[in-house]
Amino acid sequence: MREIRLLVATAWRVDRRLTLAMIAEPLGNTLVLMSGLWLAMLTNGVLQGDPRQTAIGIGALVIGAGLGWQLDLSASQWRMVLGEKVAHAFDTEIARMSASLPTLEHFDRAEYHDQLELLRQRQGQLGNSMSALAMTVKALAAGATVLVLLVVAHPAMLALVLLALPALLITKTQQRWRAQGEDSSALPGRTARHLRTVAQDRDAAVEIRLFGLAGDLERRMNDLWREQRVPIEAAERKVAGASLAQQLLYVAGVIAAVGFVLHQAIQGRSAPGDVVLAIYLSQQVQTAVIWPIQAVTGFGRTLHTVRRYRWLVDRARTATPTGSRPAPTEITDGIRLENVSFRYPGSEKWVLRNVDLLIPAGSALAVVGENGAGKTTLVKLLTRMYEPTEGRITVDGVDLAELDLETWRARLAATFQDFARFEFTVQHAVGVGDLPHLDDHEHVEAALTRANAHVLPQEAQLGTSWGGTDLSTGQWQKLALARGLARTPLIRFFDEPTASLDAFTEDALFTGMARATDGAHGMITVLVTHRFSTVRSSDLIVVLADAGVAELGSHQELLARNGRYAELYRSQADAFA
Repeated sequence: MREIRLLVATAWRVDRRLTLAMIAEPLGNTLVLMSGLWLAMLTNGVLQGDPRQTAIGIGALVIGAGLGWQLDLSASQWRMVLGEKVAHAFDTEIARMSASLPTLEHFDRAEYHDQLELLRQRQGQLGNSMSALAMTVKALAAGATVLVLLVVAHPAMLALVLLALPALLITKTQQRWRAQGEDSSALPGRTARHLRTVAQDRDAAVEIRLFGLAGDLERRMNDLWREQRVPIEAAERKVAGASLAQQLLYVAGVIAAVGFVLHQAIQGRSAPGDVVLAIYLSQQVQTAVIWPIQAVTGFGRTLHTVRRYRWLVDRARTATPTGSRPAPTEITDGIRLENVSFRYPGSEKWVLRNVDLLIPAGSALAVVGENGAGKTTLVKLLTRMYEPTEGRITVDGVDLAELDLETWRARLAATFQDFARFEFTVQHAVGVGDLPHLDDHEHVEAALTRANAHVLPQEAQLGTSWGGTDLSTGQWQKLALARGLARTPLIRFFDEPTASLDAFTEDALFTGMARATDGAHGMITVLVTHRFSTVRSSDLIVVLADAGVAELGSHQELLARNGRYAELYRSQADAFA
């Protein structure tokens, strides 16, 4: 019922008029099915010489059937329009929820990817969900109408209902078979989708051709496709076999029931019209009795998909952080990590362990270390993409977890190595970094200037797919850097933001950036990099190693200490010598 309420509520939200109009379809179908009763009345009137009964039969047949067909036809067209609107509403909501889950934790869980893959595979069912609901109601109304007509023809014909009961009993089992088949197909289906994406990815194209991987990718995709289809086809074979056995039993029952009514008429125990009604029902009853069962079964599959959608809705709801305090407008003391430990969901390995660190207000902090040292993880914790597994992070003494997430992130700006390539105009590709100034030409121009990112005019369209211009990776990265510089935040993160630029260009950019704010509102700059030459102008340098803080100090202090930082710095300096 939760799934049905969700469907109806969604349809009601997108178009109330069309939702109400869905009532016309089962009503129209019921009027059409009543034609058998009017035919029986007409037959009795003609054979018994009763003009009144004949006239009523003719009038009811013409008006009822005509109106029924018209309602049925019109409502089916309205249902298609409503289905498109509901499909769009579900597609939009799935995209919104996927993009707005507050943290990144779900990306590390296989369960989320499997559920999302099954949602993608069955997303068409969500679009047809209202049609499935309307057809189910229509089928149930038709079944009820036929049951009444069976009683009118002869109560003995109700025996057909008993022959339909096995279908009811196997419906739940059939749904379970299909659900098990879908669950088993999720992983190979998701893997095949990933390979298709890789095969079409421009960045992977060079390596695919260089290493001759096209044939291997095709083989893998074919194997995965077959692996995906095996459990689904096995489930469908079992479903088809059970349905065939039930159908054969039902057909035998129809023959026996119609023959019985005919015998009753020959013996003079029923009216001639009852024979006509029985013959009419013999053409309708199989559909009208079995159809509701099949409709309910099909609707059950739709509800199973809606249940997966609801799983995403519930996850989005429960994933909402609890913090409600407004984020500060300035930092007066600093940000402190108190005994912070973190490990990714499903992993037993500590990425950070018992980290204590103070980032003073108005400072520029550089975070260095080897690959896997936890540099990017530190940034994700400060941006609350993840919550600490143990310990806490405070801002001027207030627990970061207590701050409202939306207002906190409104105080942040960032540029990442794995940046997004927004194929908008240059104006909007940079302007999305500060949405209130999305169309502010001068504001975006200032950001482009700070990042030295004047690669194209601001009105230029990006992306060859839209008839625009493609950029080199370095040019895309410059636009991402400008996007990160568009907003004036409390904390600005640079996480390997210039990996595609040469070391000298990077050094020139960050020599100025580290001091660009002059401590305004206590603004903090956090720079994560592998290049030690770019961190010299930072106020504080933290070296991460072995899941903790290995060294902490200024550039000169760390060089004088002649420890891990000095060793790594000199090794890179020698490489450029």
